[in-house]
Amino acid sequence: RDVERIQLYPPENLKNVIQKDAKVKGLSISQLTVDILMQHYGLAVPIENKKALPEIIDEVIEEVKVFVKENPVGTTFDLLTASDTFKNIHMVADGKPSANRATVGKIFVSKLVKNEFKNVAIVRTQSGVAKKSVNRATLYEIL
Repeated sequence: RDVERIQLYPPENLKNVIQKDAKVKGLSISQLTVDILMQHYGLAVPIENKKALPEIIDEVIEEVKVFVKENPVGTTFDLLTASDTFKNIHMVADGKPSANRATVGKIFVSKLVKNEFKNVAIVRTQSGVAKKSVNRATLYEIL
C-alpha cells in the first residue's frame, strides 16, 4: 500500500469532537481526519466535482479491464490494486466510502458471475472461501 500509518494524540476535548463528528458522518476517525487534512491542504476534490456512484463504477470496471489486459496470467489482485478510482473512492464519490466500496465490489463480482471477465476468477481456499488480500479485500486472479 502507498499509505503510511501516522499516530495522533489529540487532547481529550478534540478527541471527543472528532469521535462525535465521525459517528454523525458515518466515517471512521481515520477517514474523517484524512478528509479534514486533505481539505485543509487544498488536496480535496470539491463537492461539486464528486461523481455519482454509477459513474464511479464504470470507471473502476474500465480500470480493472486495463489492469487485466496489461498483466500476465497468474497475477493476483484486489480492486484497490487494480483501480486508482476504487482506491481513492473517498475523494471522488458521494457517500460513505465503505458502503461505496462494498457496492462496487458486489457489482464487480456480479460481472464475474455473468462472465463479463472470462479470464478473472476469485481466489479461493481449499474449503471454497474467498481469499483476502493484504488490504483485507477479495483476491482475484487473472486466468
